[in-house]
Amino acid sequence: MTISVWFDGDETLWDRRGYMLTGLLEQGARAGGRSGEREPELFADVLPTMVGLSETGTVNLIDYAPMPEGHECLLPPFKARVDGPHAPSNAAPELHTTENHLNWIETLDRIESVVAETGKPVDHIVLISNNVAAFDLAAERGWLTVWLNRDRVANLSDVMPSAEIHSLLDLPEVLEAIEEARAAVADLDPEPTAPA
Repeated sequence: MTISVWFDGDETLWDRRGYMLTGLLEQGARAGGRSGEREPELFADVLPTMVGLSETGTVNLIDYAPMPEGHECLLPPFKARVDGPHAPSNAAPELHTTENHLNWIETLDRIESVVAETGKPVDHIVLISNNVAAFDLAAERGWLTVWLNRDRVANLSDVMPSAEIHSLLDLPEVLEAIEEARAAVADLDPEPTAPA
């Protein structure tokens, strides 16, 4: 099975919890530069998963922001990158959902274009994200969607991912199980009969 895996933003890779807020209340920490700030850290499950995935396909990134300074060398190089969807504009709040939807369509189109330009056949495009915002659009294209739910929060939307995992270490096993299930279903389908 050849796959093209796309990580949605660096939140799936980098632990930034507390990064933006740490040190804001301590005036001395802000004035003194970086002291008191928590540096973003690579989640421990990222590197072993990427090494494993690189043996069965390509590892790619939907890019929102630069990697933390001096840390990008910790990861294997991504095969391809595309810009993430634009943030909602100053349109009326009731239009933000529609605008976000349209922005995701553009991003998924760019991914399909990048995959097509390689000229190599791909069995599955896999979108991995810590939110389900684009999963319905990806599923319409026949992609696999994997919700990386590290915090084990409830899915309150009506969007169902192909799989839910709590650690990236579970990803290879989940992809293998999905492939086995699809093969089993294909074996159950009766052979099309030739017209008489």
